[in-house]
Amino acid sequence: MSMKPQGLEPIPEETRLLVQRLCPKGTMVTQLRDALGPIYSDEPFAHLFPKRGRAAEAPWRLALVTVLQAIEGLTDRQAAESRRTRLDWLYALALPPDDPGFDYSILTDFRQRLLSAKAEDLILEPILHLCRERGWLKAGGKQRTDATAVVARVRTLSSLESVGESMRAALNALAQQEPAWLREHLNPDWFDRYVHRFELARFPKAETQRKQLRQQVGEDVAQLLACLEEGQTPQSLRSLPEVSLLRQVFAQHYEQEGAQIRWRDGPAVSNEQRIVSPYDQEARSSRKRDTIWLGYKVHLTETCDQDPACPHLITNVETTAATLQDTDMMAPIHEHLRAKDLSPAEHYVDQGYPSGPQLVRQARLGTQIIGPVGQDTSWQQREQTGYAVQDFALDWQAKVATCPQGQPSVGWTAPQDRRKLPTVVIRFAAATCRRCPVQAQCTRGQEGRTLTLSPPEVHAALVERRSVQRTPAFVQQYGRRAGIEGTISQAVRTTRLRRTPYQGQPKTHLHHVAIAAGLNLKRISAHLYAQSLGKPSRPARPKSPFARLQEQEVA
Repeated sequence: MSMKPQGLEPIPEETRLLVQRLCPKGTMVTQLRDALGPIYSDEPFAHLFPKRGRAAEAPWRLALVTVLQAIEGLTDRQAAESRRTRLDWLYALALPPDDPGFDYSILTDFRQRLLSAKAEDLILEPILHLCRERGWLKAGGKQRTDATAVVARVRTLSSLESVGESMRAALNALAQQEPAWLREHLNPDWFDRYVHRFELARFPKAETQRKQLRQQVGEDVAQLLACLEEGQTPQSLRSLPEVSLLRQVFAQHYEQEGAQIRWRDGPAVSNEQRIVSPYDQEARSSRKRDTIWLGYKVHLTETCDQDPACPHLITNVETTAATLQDTDMMAPIHEHLRAKDLSPAEHYVDQGYPSGPQLVRQARLGTQIIGPVGQDTSWQQREQTGYAVQDFALDWQAKVATCPQGQPSVGWTAPQDRRKLPTVVIRFAAATCRRCPVQAQCTRGQEGRTLTLSPPEVHAALVERRSVQRTPAFVQQYGRRAGIEGTISQAVRTTRLRRTPYQGQPKTHLHHVAIAAGLNLKRISAHLYAQSLGKPSRPARPKSPFARLQEQEVA
């Protein structure tokens, strides 16, 4: 399938007349076409297609269909049907009413081309570029970020279900690739255990029988893997993705010493590495307060300036493993915003994002992070009855700390913490602390007081932020962040943001990028409509009758 960039065609007159007659007020799709033009063009997508072969569907049309599909939460079949039958889509795509359309599988092929070239931004970037030209988007403003859970398109499996389903997936792959080899090495009992879905409902109820099942499954997997390692086994079977996955899952849940196989008391790896489902190997199990889910997280960043002439627009989308901490995403988000020349002057985030190093780093790059940081968690700070870090005098040049009783430190080292970040560890002499009359207010240990701090610039930034974030002025300023929760709510209510229809993180990320592009188009449409009526694009929330009654009483 080849593609030669074509000039953008005008809307066929027959399509225009039909839309004007049947839908004189237009729809969001037709209004956007009239106001913005076609949005996409073929040239940016040219490198995704070979230069020879059968002509492909115009990429600019496929990109627009992908966005419209995401806005309305359609399947590929439904999107292909809408592209063939809906007049407003034909109008936006500049197609005649009798256009035959395309097979729905072309949408899958188009997405795969985007993923293979890591060109997901070609869906969102043209809209952002158009907004820059209109003056709706510029660097140096205010932006805000928040994240939400994304549920994977797979079942949540227990540890034993995960092993059993991985075994079943490997058997299916082997049966398809080399049925003769599998028939030769097959254990007939495997049909009873793995021909159907391996699920909890089929497990025995008694704990002793479940232990026997765990042992039997482990022996089955070990037997299959041993057969695959035999010299006469084709290398193509050993290297099947399902077989490699089975090895990983087996090692996570079983210990093997020679012929002895034993179920582990717990997985051998952390949640960040543990594979839960063989059908989506990148989905991870995570928990946030009372919410437990299997899948991913999506981070949305949007503009939040108060300029009534500019709609709030999503500028960046990040899809990550569910276990990745929000604070680890600050650097990637800002790198991507700078690459788009959209680095903000102020960035509003919740407490999960800021860290001392990021406060310092982003300030150097011209961005002020507006958000609370975690408090000092020492018992002295929590109970407000002891000597906390701020009660000590620190001489960074001399590398000496002085306690509230006037005693100097005897040790000052600079190791790395478990996250490989630089720290400063200050120690006071144990003998001095034991003789101190206020030892109970300072330390409960017998080895003397120890302080663990960040490097001086980072420490100063944290101290300043912890002091400032309790002031009314900061609380009022920080209130601007709350609007991003409304954006996430809009995306969850109107699209499939929280339940991905695809398997795998790359496909899920492309889905989220298309949703962000679609939400931007919705907001642009609402902004243009409000402008046409002479109204603000973000009107104040209407007051309830009870609130109006309160105003009358006060007056």
